[in-house]
Amino acid sequence: MTYIGFGAGAFTLFKLSGFDAHITWAHSAAIGYAVAAVISLVPLPAGAHRPRLARVAALTGALVVPFAMLLNGHHQMQNEVEIISRSGSLLMTSGVPYVHDASALSDINPYLPVMAIFGMPAALMTRAGLDPGSMWNIVGDPRIWCAAIAIVGIWGSMRLLHAHSGRARHIAVLMIASPTVALEMCASGVDLPLAGFLVLGLALAATRHPVTGALCIAAAVAIKWVALLSLPIVLALLVTRYGWRVAARFGGVFLAASAVFMLPAILSISDTIAQVFEFPAGIGAVATPAQSPMPGVLLASLGTAGRLTDMVLLTVCGIVLAYVLVRRPPTTFSTAATFIGIGFTCFFLFAPVGRFGYLLIPMLLFGLAYIARRTEQPRRVTKAPSDTLVSAV
Repeated sequence: MTYIGFGAGAFTLFKLSGFDAHITWAHSAAIGYAVAAVISLVPLPAGAHRPRLARVAALTGALVVPFAMLLNGHHQMQNEVEIISRSGSLLMTSGVPYVHDASALSDINPYLPVMAIFGMPAALMTRAGLDPGSMWNIVGDPRIWCAAIAIVGIWGSMRLLHAHSGRARHIAVLMIASPTVALEMCASGVDLPLAGFLVLGLALAATRHPVTGALCIAAAVAIKWVALLSLPIVLALLVTRYGWRVAARFGGVFLAASAVFMLPAILSISDTIAQVFEFPAGIGAVATPAQSPMPGVLLASLGTAGRLTDMVLLTVCGIVLAYVLVRRPPTTFSTAATFIGIGFTCFFLFAPVGRFGYLLIPMLLFGLAYIARRTEQPRRVTKAPSDTLVSAV
C-alpha cells in the first residue's frame, strides 16, 4: 500500500504541475512505484527477495532515472539550482553570496552563507572553461552535493544510533524513495542539506559528541535561520542526559562556529536582511513565490486579520511546546527528533508563506525517530551529587 500511495502522489503532481522537471520526475517515479507495488503484491518464485526488489524498483524509478535525466541539461531547472550556483560564484569572488540591492526575483538569494558552498563546485567548473555539456559540469551540479549531505546525514545518524536492522534500512530507503524526498533530490535539493546536517547533529549530540554535533547544527542554521527552532530542544536533551557542562561545551562551539559560518552574511548585512529575512517572510520589495495552499498561507491571503490569526496560532504552538519542553525534556534521540519535528510542522503549517517541500524536514525527523525508538533502551534519569542530570543506563 505504501508504493500505491507514493504512486498516487506522483500522479497527482503530474496532473497539477506544469513545471518540466516535475513532470519528468512524475513520469519516471509513477512507473517505478507501480513496478514496486506489483512486486510487493503478486506471487514471486521461491527465494525471491520481494522487499529488496520492490525497493530497487522504487529507487530506480523515483531517484536514479529522473536524477540522470534532469542532470543532463536538457530539462528546465528550478530557479533554486541557479541561485545556489550563482551564490557560490559570488562567495568565491567577493566573499559575499548576495547580489547587492537585488530587485528581481532571479537575483534574490534567500539562503545563508553555508548554502553557497554547494554552488562552489559548479562555479569551479565554469571557471575552468569546461564544456557545459561535459560530465564534469554534471558533477558540479548543486543537487548532487545537497543529496549527498542528506544521505550522509541519514545513514550517519543510523550508525551512531546503532540502527542496523533490516527493518531500519527498509524504512530509511522508503524515506529516500518517497515523493517528498526523491522529488526534492532530483528537482532542487535546497532543503536536503539543512535536513542532513540537522539529523546528524542531533544524533551526534544524543550520543555525547557535543563538539561535532554543534558544528552540524551550526551549519544547518547557517543554511536557513529556521533551524534555530531545534536549538532549545538539543540543549534540553544535553542538559537532561549529560549535564550542564556538556551542554555548555555544545553551546560554546555552536556560537563560535555560527560566527564563522555567518561572517559573509554579516559583511553585507543589508542584503542579508532584505533577501534572507524580509523576502521569505513576504514583506520584502520582491514578492516570494512560496505560496503553496497551506493553512498559514490561506489565512494570510485573507488580509490583516488572517495574518494576525497566523501569528496567534504560531504563538500558541510555541507556548505549548515550551511548556512541554520544560515539564518533560527529551532524554533520547527519538523524543528530541519528534519534538523538533512537531515544532517544524507547526511553523511550516501556520507561517504566512511556505511551500509543501518544507515538510521534508519534519518527515525525515519523524522517520528517524521511529527508527531510533526501536533500538533505544529505556533510560532512568538520576541526579548526580553535583546536581547534574545524567542518564543511568
